[in-house]
Amino acid sequence: MPHLSPDHAVVTFAGPDALAFLQSQLTNDVAALSVGAWQWQGYCSAKGRLTATFALARVADDAFAAVVHQSTVAALAKRLTMFRLRSKLAIETSPSLQVWLHLPNPQTSASVIATLDLGAGRWITIEQKHESPDAAAADNDGDAFMRDWNRIGIDAMQPEVTAATTEMFVPQMIAWDTVQPGGGVSFSKGCYPGQEVVARAHYRGAVKRHLERQALPSESAAGREATLSDGRIAEVCNVAIDPTAQTVALVVVAANT
Repeated sequence: MPHLSPDHAVVTFAGPDALAFLQSQLTNDVAALSVGAWQWQGYCSAKGRLTATFALARVADDAFAAVVHQSTVAALAKRLTMFRLRSKLAIETSPSLQVWLHLPNPQTSASVIATLDLGAGRWITIEQKHESPDAAAADNDGDAFMRDWNRIGIDAMQPEVTAATTEMFVPQMIAWDTVQPGGGVSFSKGCYPGQEVVARAHYRGAVKRHLERQALPSESAAGREATLSDGRIAEVCNVAIDPTAQTVALVVVAANT
């Protein structure tokens, strides 16, 4: 049964300059997207630190839709609008589009404008706003669904930058360059904010911290430090609860030496 995401909003980019603008701002190769396809994306500060991560779908030749965490959507839209300058595109947080989450393969619907297969059995559909006939049932078991959704994302090593972790990590620290499916960073597409830092870290191997899946104490939260069982200090990116009620997390940590 699909569930309306409580954590995500849709940002749309539409106009004749949408492709060129996004290509100049985001970490992945937007020009490689065909209509109907999607890819992981990141937006970095000038220091190469991720301020947001999200999935970007191309819904028409000159139109794109991004599934962005609610906690970062306002800052992302504001920042990108600041750099729009004379580019011919509209950047909007769309009130008419919704993010639906699916653990089985979603059924097609006339209201769906994009379908994203995240792998590991997780799917997202971006849909015109509507009231699902299963909405009441979805509300009743929404907490259990989101626990499963978040835990599967952690098991699949698919991190998500939120307001709690904005500007904490360069992409390689959370394996954003190799996140599946497809990776979230292109090292051949050209410039974007922070690109020199990200490229230097890639070619010189300068990043000494990496992403791991770990079990953590129940009070652990994104953006905080945690001490692992081997004594290493980790920075928490995302947390979830597994079926045994244990807290599991994606953490950024230095290699054990």
